[in-house]
Amino acid sequence: MIIYPHKQSLVDYAKDVLRYRQLLVQMSKKWVKSKYEDSYIGLGWMVASPVITTIVYTFFFSIMFDIRTSKAGYFLYIYSGMLPWVFFRDVFIETLDVFPKESLMIKRTNFPRIIIPLSVVLTKMLQFGFGIAILFIAAMASGKDISAHFFLFPILMLQIVLIALGFGLLFVVPSIIYRDVKHLIKFIVPLGLYTLPIFYKIKAIPAKWLDVYTLNPMVSFVQCFRAILFKEDIPWYLLAKGMVVSFIVFFVGLSIFRSYEKRLPDFI
Repeated sequence: MIIYPHKQSLVDYAKDVLRYRQLLVQMSKKWVKSKYEDSYIGLGWMVASPVITTIVYTFFFSIMFDIRTSKAGYFLYIYSGMLPWVFFRDVFIETLDVFPKESLMIKRTNFPRIIIPLSVVLTKMLQFGFGIAILFIAAMASGKDISAHFFLFPILMLQIVLIALGFGLLFVVPSIIYRDVKHLIKFIVPLGLYTLPIFYKIKAIPAKWLDVYTLNPMVSFVQCFRAILFKEDIPWYLLAKGMVVSFIVFFVGLSIFRSYEKRLPDFI
């Protein structure tokens, strides 16, 4: 079991994580290889999976909502929301799954346990990167102009990593101790897709509920991401609000995770 100082600062904790960066990279490579090595198109599924899903949703919701815009335009609208949602969902759920899979390593090897969920984040960022490349190419091919606020994209990436990893760290210990928690989360999280402005516009939300609705930092990400992609006005207040909530969720999740980190081998 790894032994940390009783009151280790976040700076020292971050230094410990950096010392194991090679392990982080190796674990990420292992996840990618194990998931795609037996398929014919391999890493191509990182792009194909969300694209196929979005095509299905595009036809279904365009008929259900009687969308008057072009199918290509509606595809871009949905895809720009699906990509961050898939990233959040996969990081959150796989963070809960990955610790039992690495039980032997956790029990026999000394390293900061947060390396394990960080390897999930690194893997999903690769998938997200491929998806974003396809999205921007498709947007430019459709005549869309990228906003001058493209410099905000790294900030948005930080936000989505914080919120996805934060929720994962928040629930990983309860899901290990009480296995039913993980099954319940796997049932509830996919429903969150329909709470985001992915298939509809945020204007559809009643004004009296907007303050509560926008507490969801994923709403902030989707809106700001689309503002960059479709050259719209950046909702600065929404961006700031989303960042604040993301940092809070991350640091609460990290604090809970660190308080139980030494005991994880006993729980798994």
